[in-house]
Order: sequence, then C-alpha cells, then structure tokens
Amino acid sequence: MPLLPCLPAQCDSVEGLRLLGRPLPASAEVGSAPPSPRPILALPGSQATLYVELIQVSRHSLEAGSDTPPLLWVRPLLLRQGSQVFNLRATSDLLWPAAGFVPAYAEEVLPLLEQARDPAPHELPARQQLQAFLRQVWRG
Repeated sequence: MPLLPCLPAQCDSVEGLRLLGRPLPASAEVGSAPPSPRPILALPGSQATLYVELIQVSRHSLEAGSDTPPLLWVRPLLLRQGSQVFNLRATSDLLWPAAGFVPAYAEEVLPLLEQARDPAPHELPARQQLQAFLRQVWRG
C-alpha cells in the first residue's frame, strides 16, 4: 500500500505514526510507486524555520514499549530566515527527532516556494546554512 497523501491542513500533532492524523503503513516502500504528494512539516527555530517533506517515520521507534523517541526521515525544502527564503532541495535528507515539527499549511508554504532562491556567492552554501540551523535547534 503506498503512502497516503495528506493535505497539510489535515495534519494533526506530531507523534510517532499518528503525527499526521492517520497511520502510515509499516510496509510503505519509498520508490516503489510513482511519487505522491507528501506532507510538508515545519521545524521552527529561534531565528529561522525549516520546511521539509516527510518521507517516512522510523519504524523501530514505533514498536510497542520502545523508549526511543520517534524519528522522521525528511527532505529539506526551504529555510526561511526573516524575509529571505533559501532553496535547500540540493541538500541531503535528514533523520531527525519528530519533536518540534509542526504541520505546514499550503497558505504558508506555496508563497515561500515562489520566493525561494539559491544562496548568493557571498552567502553560506545551502548545506552550511542547513547545518547551522540544525545546530541552533539542537542546542535550543
């Protein structure tokens, strides 16, 4: 069974498999079906917000009795810092704790997709901007 698309406005809280308000099948295989829309989540930081596409929820952290916090496999899309929006699609996927992620709504994300740009030569490359953001969130 392929992953079911979920409109961001239908997303509930972020916790384990139930983070999107509906179960994701444990047998979901990425790449086995044509790409379908996946939920977009936001990870707010103190000075920036990271927008990601949810690829999969870690199965091992969802087992009954597991004390391991849920992990998400996500694909970075955008980093919003004030009025600037940077394209992060060329960066690597992440395995990151689910805590802190919130659903992103279409009204919020669609205008940002139009504004997104690659970092200018005098700015940090996208990969380094992502790393700096993640360090700041991890410490905070």
